[in-house]
Amino acid sequence: MEERFNFNVILNSFVFIIPINIVVLIFLAVYRFFFFVYFADFSAISSLKLYVLKAFWMGFRFDLSVVAYINAPVTLLFLICLLLSSYPFFKKIIAFIKYYYFAMFTLMFLAIFVDLAFYAYFKDHYNLMIFGFFEDDTFALIKTILSDYRFYFLVIVFVVLTIFLFELSKWTYKELKYNERIFNTLYWSKTKKFITILIILCLNFIFARGSFSMFPLGLFYSQISPNQFINKLCVNPIHPLADTIYLKIKNAKNAINLKDVFKYNSKENIIKDLSFLPKYENAKEYEDIFVKVTAENKSLETNKPNVILIVMEGFGEMPVLNNSKDFDVLGELKQHFNKDTVYYNFLAAGFITIHAIESITLGIPQRPYVNQITQTQDAFCQFPSSMVLPYKKAGYHTTAMYGGSMTWRDLEGFFKIQGFDDIVGEGNVHVDAKDRHSWGINDDKLYELLEKQLFDEDINEPQFIYAITTQTHPPYKIPDDYSALPLEIPLSIQKMMSAKDLKNENLFKVYQFANRELAKFITDVKKSKFADNTIIAVTGDHNLRELSNYVPEESFVRYAVPFYIYIPQQIKKDLNIQKVNTKVFGSQMDIMPTLYNLSLSSTKYTSFGNNLFDTEDNIAFNVDGLVLKDNIAIKYNLVDDSMQCFSFDNKTKKLSLVDQTEEHVALKKYYKAIMAASDIFVKSSTL
Repeated sequence: MEERFNFNVILNSFVFIIPINIVVLIFLAVYRFFFFVYFADFSAISSLKLYVLKAFWMGFRFDLSVVAYINAPVTLLFLICLLLSSYPFFKKIIAFIKYYYFAMFTLMFLAIFVDLAFYAYFKDHYNLMIFGFFEDDTFALIKTILSDYRFYFLVIVFVVLTIFLFELSKWTYKELKYNERIFNTLYWSKTKKFITILIILCLNFIFARGSFSMFPLGLFYSQISPNQFINKLCVNPIHPLADTIYLKIKNAKNAINLKDVFKYNSKENIIKDLSFLPKYENAKEYEDIFVKVTAENKSLETNKPNVILIVMEGFGEMPVLNNSKDFDVLGELKQHFNKDTVYYNFLAAGFITIHAIESITLGIPQRPYVNQITQTQDAFCQFPSSMVLPYKKAGYHTTAMYGGSMTWRDLEGFFKIQGFDDIVGEGNVHVDAKDRHSWGINDDKLYELLEKQLFDEDINEPQFIYAITTQTHPPYKIPDDYSALPLEIPLSIQKMMSAKDLKNENLFKVYQFANRELAKFITDVKKSKFADNTIIAVTGDHNLRELSNYVPEESFVRYAVPFYIYIPQQIKKDLNIQKVNTKVFGSQMDIMPTLYNLSLSSTKYTSFGNNLFDTEDNIAFNVDGLVLKDNIAIKYNLVDDSMQCFSFDNKTKKLSLVDQTEEHVALKKYYKAIMAASDIFVKSSTL
């Protein structure tokens, strides 16, 4: 029997497993067609036929990726057999493969059938809500499922499919066991055999990865059209299921109560430690921390301004502070920065984009130790601090706009639940490949969408638009026809960058391009009929990650992002805004309270942030424990409850180590108290 085993057996074995995989891919295509016919709103997609075809092609890629992952262990086992040259071992492997294929493909289709039921209810593929089946009233849910006749139909189809898969696996096993010659490799050279094996490995890897671009195939690629159903048609349910399981495991490891972590036994103690900030000196009730009201203003009641908030990818403060003729990262944006209001003592909520989005959207700090809200079941609750609720109550039309895929972090679902009227992602615009980058559409195309929304004559209400850009993100693709301004990197920035990053010529070109496109948008608004009744606010989600070589004294500029506001003169006059103290410290949770007070009269709102136009004494802080107020700062270490104490130079934006004072201790208490308070707020809001 040993003589029967050779390279010929292995190569032909790879051929014999092709039929079962082709049949499974056909079944997956049938599932997608059924999904399309059953859930599609044909009146809404009648003009999007090409997108539907593209969705089926993209769906095939997703299916092929899943099947390739299932085949990866089989490929590995065949290669082990080849190395061992043992026919008895090969017989054991093919016996295992029979049951492996049956088990894996059966489980795959089981997951798909469950997803069909899930989609029928939630109009979405797998997400963290699936675990509500076990965390909710499980028996009640089972009774509800059993009362639906479609459940029994799916069970019958699944049973039939399971039997067919078993027979198909048996057939594959027999073909492998009685390995007949399709390819005759008796006279093949060792080189040809090696190349053949290499090709097989490469194909398995390529099919599993699903993409030749920077990122492997994932949900990020599914936003291909303006229609959300077509985008969801692309997806093989295994991909969102894998993401959901990963997030569930991650969340389970971070079920932390910050009130207990920071040793607060009562809300009264939290309020006491927050009273370090003058705004909270007279706080008596816990709600006094986050429930506030804007001042009455008759002009704002009769002439409600449009409000546009833009969060720019990678718009860190360090390049802005070093802007010059030779390092012109601002371009035309500089004139707007010179004329309007810019806060430079301003901190991003954390390290990544989602930190900024959540902090701004929900008016809360990014909490340490815990996962992002959008990655937990809390994402499916509307928070009383949602940024749009005060505007909705005031009669505004609200829009969330993202330059990338709205499937990222499930922003579409998150924004919808928080109350936005319109949700716009890259799938809502058709642009050429030259106008795209790895994370979405170029900023100029996003601003075209933004202008179209603002100038839409069919919208008669005042508008609140929340736009998030994606341009300044690795791998930093720049439009081919872009002509850059001088960008001679100053030494102060060079020392913060690695040698590899310094060689990336596109880094600051993209940063500059994004700023200049922002400037064009602001200029267009100022020249339009909306100039006198539109407020524009801009900040960054986080600093450029390439500026990573920091010393402790540079901790502030490591996290700092500018906060720019254009306020029309008439609104300044109506609000009696004369001289603005831009040296005030702030964080991203302070953005919405500031905008509420610039645009809404006698409006109640919920936020842990403060109005920067009405506080001379605010505190800036972030998730990493950096806290600043006036001319002092601390870097709090959450692991051992220690801290470094600093003084702060407002001109250089640098910190200097100093001895601990009572004010430093008070900053530490404030930080722990505000984090504990926000954690209580999140948990109570999602009960």
